[in-house]
Amino acid sequence: MKTLEHLSVLKISGDDATEFLQGQMTQDTGELNDDQIHLTSFCNPQGRIIATSLIQYWNEAYYLILSSDLIDDLETHLQRYILRSKVTVEQSERMVFGIYTNNSVSNQQLFKSLSNDSERMLALANQVPENIDDFIASEEWIQCDIKKKIPIITKESSQKFIPQMLNLDILDAVSFSKGCYTGQEVIARVQHRGKIKQRMFIINDENQSHIPIGSEIQNESKKVGTVVISALINEKSTSLAVINTSDSGNQLNIRNKGIVLL
Repeated sequence: MKTLEHLSVLKISGDDATEFLQGQMTQDTGELNDDQIHLTSFCNPQGRIIATSLIQYWNEAYYLILSSDLIDDLETHLQRYILRSKVTVEQSERMVFGIYTNNSVSNQQLFKSLSNDSERMLALANQVPENIDDFIASEEWIQCDIKKKIPIITKESSQKFIPQMLNLDILDAVSFSKGCYTGQEVIARVQHRGKIKQRMFIINDENQSHIPIGSEIQNESKKVGTVVISALINEKSTSLAVINTSDSGNQLNIRNKGIVLL
């Protein structure tokens, strides 16, 4: 497959689109004018992330690039907040294509680099871009996300974590200076306390078995974390997991099999 079929696109447009998104996502819309694709998230009122998303501003509209199995949930969530705003939230038929930056690109305006990974670029298009040597497949794209600690979560991880747990504050996906947005009060309170009790880590399973999303990470028999994203890389299961920072230096296991934090 030439497309990143695990990703889908939600389009936000209308006269009030900028103001609307500013009140819904953790990213600041003022950061989106540098011709890159940024990371953001959308939370429920309790500050739990419904979906993480890449976001691109183009042609007077915002395009959210997120896990395909969460697009219906996020669309429904955002529709609740439109009220009388002049905003349209709709699923886009544009497909998502990924390449490495060293790929020969004839149309530089189509592909945009990721703000959190200078080695990859994305394009949204209604047809396959021409004259591209090699597109990145979904499996390989997810592997790159894990290596770069970019958490594009799926439905299994929805509404379980606050942004700091997924390191979104470190990834410049959360603004602590803009106005209020849904979930902001909880997120700001955690930040002002100054100590994040859970953080996201890369883990390797030395037993080379697949680790399902949602798997419990334990220190002896005590649960200390949860697998958020998982993939097989070089026949070894590598994952992103949220783990208690106080337990990150201990011997950890999944189903009594030892794991290694990277």
